[in-house]
This record gives sequence, C-alpha cells and structure tokens, in this order.
Amino acid sequence: MMLLLGVLILYSCGSEEPNQSSHSGRQGPPQTQVRGVEVKVMEIGNEIVTPGSFAAWEQLNITPEIAGIIRSIHFSEGSTVRSGQLLISMDDRELQGQIQKLDLEIELSADERRRVESLLEIQAVSEEEVLRARNRESVLIAEKELLEIRKSKLNVYAPFAGQVGLRNISEGNFVSPGTTIATLHQIRPLKLDFDIPELYVHQIGVGTEVEFTTVGRSTRHKAKIYAVEPGINPQTRTMRVRARVENEEGLFLPGRFAQIHFNVDVNPQAAMVPSEAVIPVIDGQIIFVVKNGVATALPIQTGIRTDNFVEIKEGLSAGDTVVTTGLMSLADGAKVSVDIVEISFNDN
Repeated sequence: MMLLLGVLILYSCGSEEPNQSSHSGRQGPPQTQVRGVEVKVMEIGNEIVTPGSFAAWEQLNITPEIAGIIRSIHFSEGSTVRSGQLLISMDDRELQGQIQKLDLEIELSADERRRVESLLEIQAVSEEEVLRARNRESVLIAEKELLEIRKSKLNVYAPFAGQVGLRNISEGNFVSPGTTIATLHQIRPLKLDFDIPELYVHQIGVGTEVEFTTVGRSTRHKAKIYAVEPGINPQTRTMRVRARVENEEGLFLPGRFAQIHFNVDVNPQAAMVPSEAVIPVIDGQIIFVVKNGVATALPIQTGIRTDNFVEIKEGLSAGDTVVTTGLMSLADGAKVSVDIVEISFNDN
C-alpha cells in the first residue's frame, strides 16, 4: 500500500507541469519595453570647410605722375581718408613761373592780334598776317594749358575712400614716377577669396551665402559670393571664388586667414534618426520601426551624418516611431511597448 501511494503521488506531481505550460502558452509572448523617438524632417547638408584669405576691396600704391620734390604730406600714417582728398603736394614753383611767363606772352600776343585785325579793316595788312597773329596766340594758350595740366599732376589725390598704410617718403624728398609713397587700402567692404573642390562647382555660384570664422574665434560671419573664376585649376582640381564681406566694424584686415563653411548636397526634407538606432547587419544596416505595438526591421540606406544623427534616405516619414534602446533583444515582428523620448534634432 505504501508503494502504491508513492506511485500515485509521483504521478500527480508530474501531471501539473504540462497544465501550467499549456496555460502560459495561451497568454502569448510578453511585450518588450523599449525607448524610441518620433522621426522628424529637417534641412540637412554636408558641411565643407576650406581655407581662405581676405583682400582689400580696392588697393593701390600712392605714387607721383611726374618727378619733383615733396613739399607737403597731407595724411597721417594709418589714417582714414575720403575720396578726392589731397594726399601729396609737390614743389610747383618752376611750373608756376613758366605759367606766369606765358600769361605775359599771351597778353602781348592778344594785343598784336587786335592791332593787325584793326589794320585789316583799313586794308593796311593782309589776311595772312592776321591769321599768323591769331595762330601765335592760340599756340601760347595751348602751351599754358599743358603747363596747367602738368602742374595739377604735382598734387596726388585719393581716388577712393580708404585707410593709408605706412609711408616711405618724407617731405623734401625727390621722387620720380613710380616711387611708392604709401599704400591706400579700401577695407569696407573686403574681398574673401577661397577655393571649392571640383565636385561641388555646380552647387556653389554667384549669390551663394557662406559663413566664415577667423583664427581664435568661433563666431560665424556671413559673406556672399559675387564672382567665380571661369575654370578649374588643373593642379588642385579646385575653382577660385570670391565673396563680399561688408566689414562695417572693421574687424577683418587684408591678408588675414579665414575658415569658410558652406553646405552641399542639401536635402530640405531629410528624415533624421539618432545614430544609436542604426544596427549594422551582414548585408547592410537596419532600424526597427514600431507600428501598432509591433517592431519591424527595416533595411535602410543612410545619407548625411552629423555628430548625433543620421539621415535615412527612404522608407521613413515624419511621425514614424524608431526604436533606440533594447535593440539587441529585438526580432522582426516582436511586440514592444515604447516610451517616446523627446529629442531635438537640431542638436548636431
């Protein structure tokens, strides 16, 4: 009897396990708790960084047109001058004396012309003699005009407003044509020259806005391209472009180095997801998209990457939910419960 009882007890214990297993099978697999984000679209592009340098909008050497002695210098080194301002006066005493001499000769010539014209009225001289008198007066007047022009070249004026650099000549020095007295720079605005790779020449052109930074500063400033070199440099495979920098506050100087930033391959409606949502697999990459509580593995092609996000080229729309945590325990078709996490997709 005791043996039979023991057998019965063992049988009873073994029969409970299948009943419990059958009961749990009717409940189905449990949901996996994950976190996710909603897909948003934003404008994105590849940022290209290239070096550039500033150049004066206009620049020239202040030089005399004719030889002479510097009498007066009318600017201070490093000062700002206005357009048309007198910069240099040279000694004009010799030319002034020649002009005064011609004034007397012109006056005498005019008296002679009037005299022969009066004699012509009474037929005392020929018309040929009157013509010669008039020609002499005209020649003297023309010579005076040439001396006046030569005298005007003894003064040097600023052709445009700008800043004068360091001068190389002092008052009293003898100078000849081509002698550099100082350099005049127009720095408001400035030119910004830089090169762009051949690959992007069709995406950058006149009217394109770019940003730039300078050494030691992270602040970005804007410039607009206004001229493009019509050709590719065969050595560097780049194209030279030139942008305008207003430089109203005079922060930048000619010759200074700059880093130019501009975007290419711009997509105004790029679907962006966090980088951790992308899973590498043998034949590519996938992400898990949740719809109606079910996670679906979606093969993807990625595009532009930022520090924290990646562009998904196809298959996603704004508002779709993408899983970002618990990815290693997920399988295609798994039931999930998603906690949506708010992330700013502008935090690159």
